[in-house]
Formats: sequence, C-alpha cells, structure tokens
Amino acid sequence: MYDFLAKLEYGVKITGQDSIRLFNCIGIAHKLKDDQLMAELYGLYASAGKGTPDYVLYNIKAIEMMRKVGITHFNYVHNIFFGASIGLYRSNSYKQSINYGLQCLAFTRLKKKLWNPRTYVFQLDIVGAAYLKLGRYDSAKYYYQLIIDTLIQKVSRHYPDKMLWMGIAKGNIGHCLILQGSEQQGIPMVEFQLNVSKQFKAYNNMAMAENILAGIYFKHRSYKIALEKWKNVYYWSCKDGFYLTDQKLLALQGIQKSFQKLNELDSAYKYNELYHKINNERLTDVNAKTLCLLKAKIEFDNIQDNLEDTGMKLQHKKTILNFTLAAILMVTVISGLLYNRQRLKNKYEKELLNRDRIVKELEIKEAKDKISAFAVSMHEKEQLIRDMQKAINENGVPDLGMSLCNYVLITDKEWIKFKEDFTKAYPLFYYRLKEVIPKITPAEERLASLICLQLSNQQIADMLGNSKDSVLRSKRRLKNRITIPEGIAFENYICSLNQI
Repeated sequence: MYDFLAKLEYGVKITGQDSIRLFNCIGIAHKLKDDQLMAELYGLYASAGKGTPDYVLYNIKAIEMMRKVGITHFNYVHNIFFGASIGLYRSNSYKQSINYGLQCLAFTRLKKKLWNPRTYVFQLDIVGAAYLKLGRYDSAKYYYQLIIDTLIQKVSRHYPDKMLWMGIAKGNIGHCLILQGSEQQGIPMVEFQLNVSKQFKAYNNMAMAENILAGIYFKHRSYKIALEKWKNVYYWSCKDGFYLTDQKLLALQGIQKSFQKLNELDSAYKYNELYHKINNERLTDVNAKTLCLLKAKIEFDNIQDNLEDTGMKLQHKKTILNFTLAAILMVTVISGLLYNRQRLKNKYEKELLNRDRIVKELEIKEAKDKISAFAVSMHEKEQLIRDMQKAINENGVPDLGMSLCNYVLITDKEWIKFKEDFTKAYPLFYYRLKEVIPKITPAEERLASLICLQLSNQQIADMLGNSKDSVLRSKRRLKNRITIPEGIAFENYICSLNQI
C-alpha cells in the first residue's frame, strides 16, 4: 500500500502490476476480516484504475465500506468522494456527480488542513459544470463564483494554475449569462477565458470558449466569422483529444451549418459526413464503456462471492468428489440427448439458410432486372427527345428544340430508386468505389453509376443535363483520382467494381 501511495505522491507511472498487487491485497484483507483496511484498499484500487469503469465502481464501494466502519476513521475520505464525483460526471451521470460532489465539499469544514487546494477548486468546477449541463444556470454561477472567491482570498499568487482557473470560472459564468440572454455581460468573460487558456495552451478550455463565441456569431448571421472560429475548435480538438470529442462534434456541426448558410454545399456535405462518422465512433465508445462498467460490476460481485465462499467450498470439497462419478454418468446420458437435439436444430437452421439464400437471389435478380429496365427506359427517353427535336427543327421552332436538349432524363426521385436497386444487385459497388476514392463527391458517384450502365457520353450528358464536353471533363477528373492498373480502360475498370 505504501509503495503505491509513494508512486502517487511522486508522480511515478502506475502499471498493471500495481493493480494486480492491490487486488491481491484485497483478498488478504478479506481473510483478516479487516473492513477498515478493505475500505482503504478499495480506494487505492480505484486510483489505479483511473479512466476505466472500475474507477467509479470501486470509489463508490470504498465509500460504502467507509460508512460501514465510520467516516471519521479515514483522513482523506474527501478524495474518494471527489473520485466518485468526477467519474460520474465523465459518465454523464450529472445528478449523481453533484450528489457525491456536495458530500465531498462538506468535508472542508471538518478536515481543512488535509485538503489540497487543487482538489477543492476542481470539485467546485465539477459541481458547477454538472449544474450547467442540467440547465440550472444560477446554481452553476454560484459554484464558479466560489472558485473566484477562493482564488482571490485563499490561494497564493504563486499557485501555477491560478490564472487558468480564474479564466475557467469567469468563462463558465459568462456562458451561463449568455444562455440566460445577457450576451453583453457574458461575451467579455468568455473571451477572457479564451485568452487565458491560450496562454496555458489548455486546448480543452480554448475549444469550449471558442465554441460559445462561434455560436453567438452564427446566431447573428456572421457566418464567415463563425466558420473560422469553429475551424479553430476543430483544429485544437485534433491537436489534443483529451476530453475534446464533444467539442469536436459541436465544431463539426457548426462548420456544416455555416457552409450551408454560405451555399457551399459540397463542403457542408463533407463535414456532415465527418460529424456522423465521429459521432458514431463516440456512441460506440460510450456503449462499450457502459458494457465494461456492467462487466466490472459483475466481476466485483463475483469477487465478493468468491471471497466469502472460499471457506465453504473447501468444506464441501469431499462431498463434491463423491458425486463426481454419478455426475459423469448423468452427463453422458444428457449429452446423447443433446446431440440428437442439436442435430435436428442444425438441420432446421440449414433449411432456413437455404430459404434465405433463395429469397436473396430472387431479390438480386429483381434488382438487376429493374436496372436493365432503367437503362432501356433512359435510351427510350433519349430517342423520344431526339425525335421530337428533329420534328421541331424541321417545323422551324429552334428555341424549343434547344430546350429539349437541356432536358434532364433522370429526376432526383428516379436517382434514389435507381441507387436502391443498384445497391441490391451490386452491393459491393459503392463500397468499393469509396475504397478507391475515399472522399468521392455525390456528382462523381452519380457519374460512375452511369458509366457502369455502359452509356455513351452523349447519353450521360442528356441524363445529367450537361454538355458532352462537360461529361468528358468530369470523366477525366474522375480518372485522375483513380490508380488504374496498366492495360485496363477507365470505363472497364469502373464496371469491374461490380464484380463479386
């Protein structure tokens, strides 16, 4: 225990071996039936697992054990409450975080000499931030004002992070004022946070402040300024990813909305896709952490059960051995029954798979037929327009003939239906196309689809409402973005993406 405490005191890196040693100590303490020692060890084991689901769980278990023994027996119990509060905040459990945070702050009246100023200020920040997340702005302002008062009255001017914490507190009060409609009061405070955070290169706080200011500029229709500020946030969040995923997502949303307002739709589409990609990764990570927390709780309960049942298991060992032969005989009989049942189950599942395969083959055939019909329909439409154009030109109405040449044969609705059928028939095409060109535009995707139908340049031009020269230029641009194997024509290479 003291070896681990020394590592914490002097900032020595905590390793997995430290966690294993502490875990073994918990088993020893259990054998000694020393609840006070157990409580201390749970708290230390939580510190070893900082940033993992174990961190919250073991802090809370340590608190439960300390209450059982008596809180007054533990000098640094406030650190355990702080650990539970910050862990719950990072798990988005804001109400529970406030509950443990307020209990932590209550110990300042009992053990003032044992408090680290950083822990006290940080705990005030966690409580204030949790109230801000819950929309209780007056409560949030109260705790951030406590930080300012503490920094002015009780913290030495030589405290290295004093000015940074002053900026954080003022910036969050300013944020609350802005959300309450007092922009003129709030904006200077947020700008103060931004400038101070830049001095300390505190990217998390820089991103938070800049996100707030960007939102205000966007609200007042200063889209270009808002765009630049959100780009700054995205850059800072990529530079230092520590707790910055939420700020990065806010920035990407802002960039996408700004490009939309500035009518730069391709850029808006690009950042919208990036937003959804990162958000999906975040949700996957959150779900994984939730699952890990559940597993950790189950493992903890299992550990407790195992520790309590060890003595009983030893006493019943002889009895278990006496029943071993009978159990083997019973298992043999049951295994035979299960084998027959499994064989029938496998046969049934095989029939289901064959049925599903037949249905899928029919769906693919239907989709291919629809694509073929689509191509034929496009040819017929094209020929109809050319016949009409010829008749009109012969009757001396050239303007109408020119307008027919600009007629787009495929509507957006037809494109959507075509893409659905095409994906059913050739499920790998668009996936492989994006592998070849990761940042492909919607226009390039549409052109590649028409090339796969083996249409002529003129037919593609008519369908897209462009000139033949424009189609040729688009093809050249698309070709330049692809590394094509030697000896294979561009059109043939695109069509080969359909092949399974």
